[in-house]
Amino acid sequence: MSIITLSCTNFFNPLISCTKFFNPLVSSPSNSTSKSKAESHSHSTSVTAMEWSSGRVLGPAPPDSDWWDKMLFSGAVVVKNPNPNPNPKTSNPNGDAYRMYYYGRSEDMWNMGVKPFNKSLPTGRIGMALSADGTAFRRHRGSLPNGAIFDPSDDPAAFDSVHVAVSDAVYSEGKWCLYYFGGGMLELPLVGKPEEKHRGLRLLPGMASSDDGFLFSERFGPLLDVGKPGSWDENGVSWPRVFSGDGKLFMTYHTRESGGPAGMGFFSAGLAVSGDGKRWEKVGKILSVGELGSWDEGGVSVRHVIRVGDEYVMFYEGSNFRFEFAIGLALSSDGVTWRKDVECGREPGGPILTARTGEDVWDNVIVGTPYVLPMPDGNFRMYYLGVGKVEANGEVTTQQGMGLAVSDGANFRLWKRYGC
Repeated sequence: MSIITLSCTNFFNPLISCTKFFNPLVSSPSNSTSKSKAESHSHSTSVTAMEWSSGRVLGPAPPDSDWWDKMLFSGAVVVKNPNPNPNPKTSNPNGDAYRMYYYGRSEDMWNMGVKPFNKSLPTGRIGMALSADGTAFRRHRGSLPNGAIFDPSDDPAAFDSVHVAVSDAVYSEGKWCLYYFGGGMLELPLVGKPEEKHRGLRLLPGMASSDDGFLFSERFGPLLDVGKPGSWDENGVSWPRVFSGDGKLFMTYHTRESGGPAGMGFFSAGLAVSGDGKRWEKVGKILSVGELGSWDEGGVSVRHVIRVGDEYVMFYEGSNFRFEFAIGLALSSDGVTWRKDVECGREPGGPILTARTGEDVWDNVIVGTPYVLPMPDGNFRMYYLGVGKVEANGEVTTQQGMGLAVSDGANFRLWKRYGC
């Protein structure tokens, strides 16, 4: 997910129940609700564990376990395995028809002894979870320490020597290609706080390949570099995600631009093209901030593009300047020129999925990092990161999870949580 500072402020009140699709045309801003922050984020003892976890397909690892992601995790990339094994030699005896690649960390320290510049940032290492049907995932214990499958480079001079995070996975011609981004040892000032300098700030994209999708022994990168000083992407090139069209490969990515209110920066998405998936050429910025005061005034960050009929559809993570995140929609006829959808909500882009603010559920604060799978029956599945706050014994804690929302048939503008 994008670099964030978690906030307890309310976002949207989606007026959604477990039996209805989210209708953005009837959602209300959080300032219209009468609930207090404490009421919105408390976990009532009357709520069952099943109700609390509704729509979640992967929860946190036990804090007393040795899992590589027991502290923080994010960024579900879910792909269908073209060669599923009903009984693979993995930690999921039920099969691996669906593979979830994601990233996280188990401690407040990155590779090379670097301390994360943001305690909420879950980048670090990459791992997997497996599922027979894509609705319930179980962690796969990989061959690296604590069960990870991909780590930062051991070369201090590499662009990805400090921390890494997966952003896409593609199976093509008998090979698994893992697209990721990483940060290295270069020390740079923090956007909005030039007096603070940190390592791991400059994020650049890479690619790793594998025969089986479990062990990635080859890596390439960086696939793209930052823009020239003063350009819109001078600060970084992160979250590479690929799609194909017209005999070419397209890569969308995003960066945190300098400027914005109080100089804290804002997010914009860009595009690059390639013929072979290794050598890329930038096209330019394709989508950015909404109008001041809009739900995505803080910009467009993590996004996923799929083809639906004759159109390209982009599901994107948008945010405002109160660090409130939701998921919106943009459209394109050629994959290059994009426009925010005006049919999916009160504002351009939506949102089409928001946090369930005010409900006793696991994703009542933030939703983001969408990844969408078209299904054989014409429906769509959206995997996303959810963040919620729970109150127990007088203490409020934050908990993350991977969620699943399903479309209203072939209508990719209407969504509800799976199992609700």
